[in-house]
Amino acid sequence: MAELETQPEPKQKTIGAGQAYLLVAVPAPLGSEVLSSTIEKLSQAASRLSLSCPLLLAVPGEEALEEPVEMEAASHTNLPLRYVTYTQPATDAAATPWLANTATQRSIFSLANKIGIRSCTVLGTDVGFNRDLLTPEKLSLFMGPGVEGNFDLVMPLYSMQAFDDLLNKSILYPLTRALYGHRVRYPLANELQASSKLMQKFPANFEKDSVRQQGRLLWLATTAVNQNLKICQVQLGARRPQGHEGIELSDALAQLAGPLFTDMEDNAAFWQRVRGSHDVPTFGNAEVASGATDTVDVRRMIEAFELGVRNLREIWSLVLPPVTLMEVKKLSRLTPDTFHMPDALWARIIYDFALAHRLRNIHRAHLFGALTPLYLGWVASYAVEVNAAGIAMAEERVEQLARAYEAEKPYLLSRWRWPDRFHP
Repeated sequence: MAELETQPEPKQKTIGAGQAYLLVAVPAPLGSEVLSSTIEKLSQAASRLSLSCPLLLAVPGEEALEEPVEMEAASHTNLPLRYVTYTQPATDAAATPWLANTATQRSIFSLANKIGIRSCTVLGTDVGFNRDLLTPEKLSLFMGPGVEGNFDLVMPLYSMQAFDDLLNKSILYPLTRALYGHRVRYPLANELQASSKLMQKFPANFEKDSVRQQGRLLWLATTAVNQNLKICQVQLGARRPQGHEGIELSDALAQLAGPLFTDMEDNAAFWQRVRGSHDVPTFGNAEVASGATDTVDVRRMIEAFELGVRNLREIWSLVLPPVTLMEVKKLSRLTPDTFHMPDALWARIIYDFALAHRLRNIHRAHLFGALTPLYLGWVASYAVEVNAAGIAMAEERVEQLARAYEAEKPYLLSRWRWPDRFHP
């Protein structure tokens, strides 16, 4: 591994202001082995690219260092190294991992805007990122579209197991696709590359905007689409999903779906004009997720769904139209082996909850508690189908669901524009 040695404070040499950089944010502090190995891979990746600007590292530190400083590395690392530091906001990552990721991204973007860079590549936001999967080949593939292709947002495509990342498969991906018309598979990925044009759409000082931004996530693809910027995706292979062990499912739904519903309100004038969806340019070869995936026992999920049908009808009636309530009740009569929630029904349920979030029909904390048994019903239905058809069917099921969201979008438009017409 390359041994890094930062110069003593009195001998630090700063780089003149006004130079454009390609910023690479690595969630590893100075002197760490993780940073050393990542620098070696960056050096090899840089040799594959036609870089017109020097690379600048951004690493976490106790205090923000906004003036780029030279860094020494082992002689066999031929990458000219300069670094700045960003602070990691005091957010409880164990309780709110997605908000912690967003807070770190805001800190990195704030630093990038102050420095003035051409593009920013974020290789994760926490020290647990899987650096072994980011080979020099994948790093050059990931950085290439922004460096050589002038894309404003580069998002990753991962290979995941059939039962991983179900919140993204069931809500985040199909909803953002239906709303904004771009098929960005992981709209909340930790790895990304953003151009200066995209980052300038965010405040230079997020701290001054902390009240309005509280609880918000960075929906970069949404912003890029609204600004007519160029988006692409890159195949990065296998990645473990960001877990939420120890977090209540209703809290996870509130932390993920809630900010997306808020984003819907902010951009309603835009997405109401969007019809259909299209692929975005994709680079690299898809990989098959390794390892066998066991079938899932759905009985407890169906029991939770049936309990919701018995106990939450009064609350659901504040959110769901009568015809939807009838369809949900019919599902509770199915056996575990035949349990099936139609994609169109699930899409309308999410649209109804997004509208209730906007209208505040019930307290938002209770709203996601009411959504939880319905979500478990969708997971059970998905699991029954995948168990029966085989793991290879999982990707097609996600695609079918996304198409159902698009087909049901007129329902959303009608409810959004004239909510009283459909409300009981």
